[in-house]
Amino acid sequence: MPLGGASLSSLSASERQQVLDTFRDSGNSTTAAAIVCSLLLQKRKHTEMENDDLITGGPTINPEMAAPSSRLRKRARVSYVEPAEFDIESDADSGYNSDSSVEWGPRSNAKQTKTKSHRKEKPTKPVKPFPFLSLPTELRNKIYFLALEDPNGMVLGEGWRAHRRVPVRTQHFGHGNKDLYAGLSNLTPSEPLPDGTLPDSKESQRTLIPSILAVNKQIYAEAAAILYAQPLHFINTVALHSFLAPMSDQTASLIRNITVHTYETWGRGVRKAMNVSALTLLRSCKNIEHLRIEAFHHYYFSSSMSPRESGAWHGALMARQMYRDGSFFFERLGAAKALKVLYLPEMHKEISRQHSWSTQVYDDEVETWKCVNIAFAEELTSLIDGRGKGIKRGKKRSRAAAFNVQNLASGSAPLLFAQT
Repeated sequence: MPLGGASLSSLSASERQQVLDTFRDSGNSTTAAAIVCSLLLQKRKHTEMENDDLITGGPTINPEMAAPSSRLRKRARVSYVEPAEFDIESDADSGYNSDSSVEWGPRSNAKQTKTKSHRKEKPTKPVKPFPFLSLPTELRNKIYFLALEDPNGMVLGEGWRAHRRVPVRTQHFGHGNKDLYAGLSNLTPSEPLPDGTLPDSKESQRTLIPSILAVNKQIYAEAAAILYAQPLHFINTVALHSFLAPMSDQTASLIRNITVHTYETWGRGVRKAMNVSALTLLRSCKNIEHLRIEAFHHYYFSSSMSPRESGAWHGALMARQMYRDGSFFFERLGAAKALKVLYLPEMHKEISRQHSWSTQVYDDEVETWKCVNIAFAEELTSLIDGRGKGIKRGKKRSRAAAFNVQNLASGSAPLLFAQT
């Protein structure tokens, strides 16, 4: 039976049935003819191989087929013929042994795509912490000084963080600094610093690491005094208040040296109102040794008064102003210690004979500032001892006030101004 030019007579019964089923299902004679041609070609090659084996005594392999692995296509073969039942049949049903193994070589297992497995990370060895506490005490102290102490003094300004006033570390070695108020120019050295850097350079400010105190209790006990005992410079009393407000009494007792570079004595602004709050918090600084208040001004001499009267009036006003702002602090220190701790550069005047118009003017200035110092010590001592009562006219001054005034007048205690 011819089908599309191909004869089915040479096919086996099962192969003919396969072709007929394909033609019946698809209704396409071209597809059936292609299957017939494929079956006939396979059978012809199989017959030729058998004849060669009979002549040579063994199977012969085409040299072109010596490396079958190189001719195998890497991509999977795609069939566009609809699968049927006859596609899955054994070689026994076909009536002959398939020569696919001879044509294509030994069939190898299909390559299985390897799923990318995540590379297992090698467990890292635990890093041993550096045995810092096993270092000698001298070496640990040197590290503490490098991490916590600024050789030029730590300068703190006012700032904001999360809607709260906080102290912010700053520097004042540049004239363009926005915090350079009156009195802050005293922070600017006229000569290079000991480490060779210029005063207005950023390298002059050392980076501090106060977080080292939070490592453990031993480090805090060893290094806290280094951080708080160094000279502390504050822009104004607002920065001082922000620094002392969250501090415990134990930490505040470590403070030794404080300098306030702007002290408002007039107006009704927040900086003037903060004077009382800041100086009241100084009450916790039990071991303070030096309190310097810069720019304590806005008090002037009256030309209509005599030098003695003008000095007494000026000194009394300054003493009352200081006591109003820091009464709780001064009462805790006591009058004697308060006069040693408190230092007002406003009263530390350098009187030069060369800059005076005449000898009389020079003598009047010396007399005036001597009276300022005496009146200040007398009034402040009386206010502290009398709990704000001060000196009443016609009453005898207290023994402490008389003793302080006598020391100032006799020269046994240094005056707050210099004569040249």
